[in-house]
Amino acid sequence: MALKTPITNCKYSEWLKDYNFENCKLNRGEYGEFLASYITGEHDGFVLNLNGGWGTGKTQFLRRLYSLLCSKGHPTIYIDAWESDFSEIPLSVVASELINQLSQINEDIGNEFDKAQEYLGKALKGTVIGGAAAITKLLWNEASIGSEAAKVFFEKSDQDFLKAVMSEHVDQIQAIKDIRAQLAQLTEVLQSNFSYELPVVVLVDELDRCRPNYAIEMLEVIKHFFKTNNFVFVIATDSEQLQHSIKSIYGSGFDSNVYLKRFFDREASLEKPNIEMYLSMQNLDSHYSSEGLVLYPHVKGHLSSNGLNDYITWISQIYNLSLRDIIS
Repeated sequence: MALKTPITNCKYSEWLKDYNFENCKLNRGEYGEFLASYITGEHDGFVLNLNGGWGTGKTQFLRRLYSLLCSKGHPTIYIDAWESDFSEIPLSVVASELINQLSQINEDIGNEFDKAQEYLGKALKGTVIGGAAAITKLLWNEASIGSEAAKVFFEKSDQDFLKAVMSEHVDQIQAIKDIRAQLAQLTEVLQSNFSYELPVVVLVDELDRCRPNYAIEMLEVIKHFFKTNNFVFVIATDSEQLQHSIKSIYGSGFDSNVYLKRFFDREASLEKPNIEMYLSMQNLDSHYSSEGLVLYPHVKGHLSSNGLNDYITWISQIYNLSLRDIIS
């Protein structure tokens, strides 16, 4: 079997050293290997919900998964949904990150995106009224193109406007099919011409922190446009929080659990971290001298030789603190 060539010229190349499961203080290496093996075995278009509550370390885990997948030769894309929350058009965000990050992995692959960009342009025309300048600025670094297109669109008569909308809708439906077909062909080029491993894996982080409507639109975009052969999406969510976001849009009586499941093929859980084990790896006693340190409430007689670690663990259990709470 040929050795897999690690990918090092990725967008977040610094993570390859700083974030890996060898230095994971939550001991999640075995789970990371299992999940990587599982998702890279899927080739028919697959979306995984990585469910974990607030403060369970989803971002840390995804960054380490990113490094692991790159080391195995899989083109891996990381999208921070929260960073793009200001955008009104999730399609442009996902499309531009796919194009830009895959192009960075291999500069010679740029021309292979020409057809994909053409079809994406057709699909984006349907949203040109609401955000034409933003779309074209993000994808092609030229805002005026979209602005002029929107201007022409509004100058039509009412009847022509309706015909144009209907025509754009038909074009969008066809563009979705074309995008999927073109992305599937692109992965064949990635494998045959550049010797990359398939599938391409797209990691989407911080979705549950986004505005409710943006989070839902992001899921819709992934389902309709990008769920295609040899692409795997891993979307980190706090599913409970995301369900609240859905209800805020569709009403408190809406079955958000069933609605959310329609976007995912499978769900994996990121368990609450073992805080005691995490603290034991921080070597706190070497950083904080017990001399002059007064702990309240006073529980000295109940602590072991680990002192400070036991105290923090005890407090976290009483107040139900997450790992993020403790670190901050």
